Amino acid sequence: MRSFTAVVTVLLATLLAPFAIGATWVTERVDDRQAYVDTVGDLSDDAVVQQVLADAAADAAVKGLQKHIPVGLPSAVREWARAAALKVVRSPDFPTFWRQANADLHQQVLAILDDPDASTEGSITVDASPLVAQVLLQLEDRGIPVGLLPTIPLDVPVETKAKVAEAGPAYRAADRVNRLLPIAWAALVLLGLAAAHGWRGRVRTAGFALLGAALAAVVVLLAVDPATTAALDQVDASRRELVGVMLDAVVGSLAPYARGFLVAAPVGLVLVGLSLWPRRERAAAEPYPYPHPQEQY
Repeated sequence: MRSFTAVVTVLLATLLAPFAIGATWVTERVDDRQAYVDTVGDLSDDAVVQQVLADAAADAAVKGLQKHIPVGLPSAVREWARAAALKVVRSPDFPTFWRQANADLHQQVLAILDDPDASTEGSITVDASPLVAQVLLQLEDRGIPVGLLPTIPLDVPVETKAKVAEAGPAYRAADRVNRLLPIAWAALVLLGLAAAHGWRGRVRTAGFALLGAALAAVVVLLAVDPATTAALDQVDASRRELVGVMLDAVVGSLAPYARGFLVAAPVGLVLVGLSLWPRRERAAAEPYPYPHPQEQY
């Protein structure tokens, strides 16, 4: 009966393990702002990210010039602005801007997800005004009087607040159980260890629990690509270029996180093998308690 209980608890822990891995990933890599920024930080070198923000900054700079300096602008101002914008997004200062912009973006998203009464008007945006200012400074070197311009704001839309709010109920429900799932997995494993018979049974139970965790990691790895595709399908086509790169980076970070749990496989195999190690025969190990018949004479 005790062995049966140990087997059942390990099976239940194995079924729960993929969800526990996903829950810890959400808590550690998505909910945490610094971890999120670190995840998308390398995208500052991505060509798509640079091109989207360069185009937006160049267009905003030209529109600002046309509005505040309606006459006397060179015909090549648009080409100059695009060249300047590309120079800005490829500069050493762009990664710092990108990380701060994503920290602000993360704050906007969580504010909507956490608050059921949050406003759903408008979009969550990346404040690209600093990029516009740098573009205009470079155009000043070409003789354009940018000093006459006020600060030109530029908010690059990432996703509508209404679309983000749609995920709010599921996010809040998941948030309540995410921290409990790893605890539930550990509790099942401990229950199995307590129910197992003898040290061999406990070692074997621990080994199979670790093998179950490794199997769960494989399941999670197989789910990464479908999850990324499903997330992209929810994004408006007009915004998919920038959001797609960011989603791919965030959801894609689940794969290396899950691969870290594969180390449980060799450890589990060693424990199972140790529990199956042949027992020494007690009769062979203990001395014969009576003298040999020939020694009696």
